[in-house]
Amino acid sequence: MMKKILKVFLFFVLASSQSYANDCAAISDSNSIYKSIIQSTASNLSIKRLQQIVGVNADGIWGIRSDTAYKNLISRCNSYSYPGLTINVDGAKITDFYKNQTVFEQIPYQNCSIQKVPIFGKIQSKPDAGAVVGGAVLGGIIGKAITKKDKGAAVGAIVGGVLANENQKTKSTTGVIGYENRQKCQTEFKNSPKEEVVYSFSTITFIIDGKEQTVEFQKSP
Repeated sequence: MMKKILKVFLFFVLASSQSYANDCAAISDSNSIYKSIIQSTASNLSIKRLQQIVGVNADGIWGIRSDTAYKNLISRCNSYSYPGLTINVDGAKITDFYKNQTVFEQIPYQNCSIQKVPIFGKIQSKPDAGAVVGGAVLGGIIGKAITKKDKGAAVGAIVGGVLANENQKTKSTTGVIGYENRQKCQTEFKNSPKEEVVYSFSTITFIIDGKEQTVEFQKSP
């Protein structure tokens, strides 16, 4: 019974390792497509292909779920070691294992948008009704004082009001007279994948007393 359980367990381990190997064999293509996605140059077909690789619904729309699945794939493949060349030394087989490490580097880019920017200019002040009335009253007083008649006061009031109103027109303030569209850009950063091949470990396989033995070891740098 125990042997059967061990065989089943070994089957799933090997199957899982093979699945990782198949997924990680396409990691270069995956990273290339991902670069085009963050650069907004990926086609709908390319996005669907990457979604199929990372195991999400291939709808051609790259979102949080797709991005998380891609990062999970990177994490799995970064932990997967594959064998390189095997050499024979005095009857023993030595195999070096490597990892295709995907690291992310920050790439600067310009993020631009159109914004409405206020335009400032001279704005004519609104007439001050109090100043106009005051001018008319003052004009009326002066007109009556000069002519000693009510008609002179009426004319003076009209003239005073007109002068006060004209004086108001000459006054202006600075304010927003309109808006214009301007492009504003700022430097931002995107995480772009880059692949590095790194040494992982080595194994030596030899036969002792008719039994094959494999030992894992690390080469000194």
